[in-house]
Amino acid sequence: MTLARIASTLMAAVVLSAATAPAASAATGDPAAFRVMSYNIRFDGSSDNPLWSERRRPMADQIAFLDPDLLGLQEALPHQADWLAEQLPAYDRYGVGRDDGVSGEQATLFWRRERYERLDAETLWCSPTPDRPSKGWDAAYPRTLTRVILRDRRGGGLLDVRNTHFDHVGAVAREQCAGLVSGLAPAEVDGETARVVLIGDFNAGPETAPYRRILASGLRDARAVSPIAFGPVGTFNAFNIANDNDGVAIDHIFIGPDLTVRRFAVPTDSVRGRVISDHFPVVADLVPVAP
Repeated sequence: MTLARIASTLMAAVVLSAATAPAASAATGDPAAFRVMSYNIRFDGSSDNPLWSERRRPMADQIAFLDPDLLGLQEALPHQADWLAEQLPAYDRYGVGRDDGVSGEQATLFWRRERYERLDAETLWCSPTPDRPSKGWDAAYPRTLTRVILRDRRGGGLLDVRNTHFDHVGAVAREQCAGLVSGLAPAEVDGETARVVLIGDFNAGPETAPYRRILASGLRDARAVSPIAFGPVGTFNAFNIANDNDGVAIDHIFIGPDLTVRRFAVPTDSVRGRVISDHFPVVADLVPVAP
């Protein structure tokens, strides 16, 4: 099937289901609402089925349709992040390569430019030396936390948005990284404390030590507290739409106590039964709690 036909097929499905995915503010009736999307897009692997060249157009269309205000990518190689940025011109982004701050996979964060002003951004490595490129504990690869502080232009509120990808091998590294990413104090700017949103591929389900450590920090799993949760529980599919990882979620959206969840979804879009990545994205509509 040609790339044009893939894109055409997906967009036809999008049009038919357009009523199911209004923007967060429209869905909640609250202009302060915002949509967060976390997506392990799978690196550009030469043996994947489908290949990146086949799935990148449907992915860009899927993201555009879901219309997130904040989008966190995991496993994005520089050329993949660059290509998606070209397709998503309404967004700014920040992310660096995990290997040396330039090359390697990125945990890139995109945000809607007209809505958010970037105040600060940093990358931390999950290791005993988080301030420089490094690999920690029993991890197979260097792992990073991308952190961006944003001001909402609509109401002036602050967000401390964190995007990460935990190691798939090192159990110690995952738990230590959980402590790092959830243990950072919320950012403060001119006496105002930011609301925390932590997203990513944690390679850890709800019964694991890293997940429990994150909850112990005071953050909450958006799916667990959402009044509406749609889609399979499992988020890793191994390029098989029928696979739900035995019902275990490893991709999560965590939020601080000053945010509420209106709805949560795990979209399973496919093109003729072929999924767009080996992970399903996770999406949540969030609303700030009034101080």
